[in-house]
Amino acid sequence: MASLEQFRKIAIYCERYNKKTDDNSSLKNNSSVEYESCTNCTHFTTGKYCELDLIDKVLSSLSMEQDLKS
Repeated sequence: MASLEQFRKIAIYCERYNKKTDDNSSLKNNSSVEYESCTNCTHFTTGKYCELDLIDKVLSSLSMEQDLKS
């Protein structure tokens, strides 16, 4: 399973990332930190799985990009 930091990086690079919306978003505390993460994507299941099966694909792509930079 990916770490929380990996979930954040995946969401940044995932073309299918779709942030969950809260029906009460106008009532949310403005001081809360909002960030992209798989954990707040509509495709992320309660079983901590991407229903589009993109986590490994995006992580692999990020890993290859890092290899090219080194």
